[in-house]
Amino acid sequence: MSKDFDFTTEYTLDKTFFAECYDQTSRPSNVLKDYLKVVLFLVFGVILLEFELLPNGYVGWFFIVLSVIEACSVYFKRGWWLWRQTFSASSGSKVTFQVNSSGMSYKTGNNTRNITWGEIDQLQQSDLGFILHMGKQRQYVSKSCLNDEAIAFMVEQHALSKMS
Repeated sequence: MSKDFDFTTEYTLDKTFFAECYDQTSRPSNVLKDYLKVVLFLVFGVILLEFELLPNGYVGWFFIVLSVIEACSVYFKRGWWLWRQTFSASSGSKVTFQVNSSGMSYKTGNNTRNITWGEIDQLQQSDLGFILHMGKQRQYVSKSCLNDEAIAFMVEQHALSKMS
């Protein structure tokens, strides 16, 4: 493809986009690790109450209630994340996404994010989009707003950036 390739599109940050983003980028859960804090809070609270280590039981009950809240946050992780995104300031706003030989850029309102091809450590492709790995940070690009030429260009540019 030519070096002067330039693709620009627009999409809206809505609940459908946020759900796709979460589903594609979330890591598989590890039940033992996810609920470890729940168990520790619960055991600590019960020990405080059972052995009457403090003059009143409020702290013990606090940790028991905290374990229930933590269990809910683990169980409803996806719903909670979607709710926060849906009611965020950026929800409903238009995003202008551009791909060219220097990289990608997102523009929404007053915010602009430029990502060069060299910054992307890994370009992971799924059925619905791309997950850009940049160090510990991950960015999602949905294929629903891209055409076949832009998809092929992104894969080619990432491969070229890794060769040099």
